[in-house]
Amino acid sequence: MKSTLWIVVVVTTFFTSFLLGYSLPPLIESGMIGKKTTQIGLKPKLDEKMKDYYRNLQNAE
Repeated sequence: MKSTLWIVVVVTTFFTSFLLGYSLPPLIESGMIGKKTTQIGLKPKLDEKMKDYYRNLQNAE
């Protein structure tokens, strides 16, 4: 019984570590984990026309 429990613990730990290894690199690259000062990705460029559109969007109704 004890050896069966250890096998379950080892397999669960291995599987969890495997999934964690796949989920951490995207989080680090996107800046969600770690102390990156620059963000990776596109920043939206809003000119005055687009800003006015979004300001007046509530009044459209």
